[in-house]
Amino acid sequence: MKRREFMIGSAAAAGSLAVKGGAAWSESVEDAERKTKLERIAILSLCFSPVLKSAAHPEDATKTLDILDLPGMIAERYGVHHVEFQHTDFASTEDDYLDEFKGRMEKAGSKFNQINLEFRELEVSSPNAVLRAEAVDLAKRWVDHAARLGCPRVMVNPGGLEPEVRQAAFAALKAIENYAKPKGVFITLENKDTGNPANPEASWEVVVEAIKAAGLWANPDVGNFPSEEARAAGLRVLYTITAGSSHCHYNPAKYSEADAIRISKEVGYKGMYSVEADARVNGPDPYASVRTILEELLRDI
Repeated sequence: MKRREFMIGSAAAAGSLAVKGGAAWSESVEDAERKTKLERIAILSLCFSPVLKSAAHPEDATKTLDILDLPGMIAERYGVHHVEFQHTDFASTEDDYLDEFKGRMEKAGSKFNQINLEFRELEVSSPNAVLRAEAVDLAKRWVDHAARLGCPRVMVNPGGLEPEVRQAAFAALKAIENYAKPKGVFITLENKDTGNPANPEASWEVVVEAIKAAGLWANPDVGNFPSEEARAAGLRVLYTITAGSSHCHYNPAKYSEADAIRISKEVGYKGMYSVEADARVNGPDPYASVRTILEELLRDI
């Protein structure tokens, strides 16, 4: 082979390797970026309520997913290793069961993001002092469970926070916070205002008032606002007083998820974005719905 032909061939081969190396490098960077973003995403068990088995209705054949299998499924299917649970997901609060639950999380290489409490008639906004006290006591018990599980946050539903019971509700929330703080558990509140005229009091401003009065933390929900103006104003406040978690939906007919995430980034939010799918909005297949919201978040955060 002539020297000239050898040099041309060598240059072409080097160029080919460079192109292939560049493509591999690009793919590696994209994979690393995706992995970094996935570390800031959690998924709510609530997304899978259409298929989660229920201890109350074991005969329901449409329920095919056991809650203890949820962490492993989420990790394998979505590459997400933070999971958020409703308190009603737990079939038991006995120590053995909680330890098994924690073990399933560890087996999946996953961590708890938050436990959400929904006690219905037992809420801190109840006008009945006995029910308020019971709500506080029950919340304290779940703080203990969260501490045992290694869960950093417990979200309390404060109810309507109506003016006539507001100060009593603030005192009840403060009692929960005083109990949780030494145990290393953050108590969070979520903005609940969806424009429902039957419950106008629990606006995001009132939730912020409760958070500041009781020394709590916000769990911003990007969907729970009655208007775009309220969403923009509320998120700019709520994202600055979080304990590191936020609920994210996907409902482009009503609002832009991307705009909500942009606001979180503008105010310096560094916490978790937790996927919350709604079958009424995102369709009956929870697996596909979660994927849709997850991919939207991966584009935006």
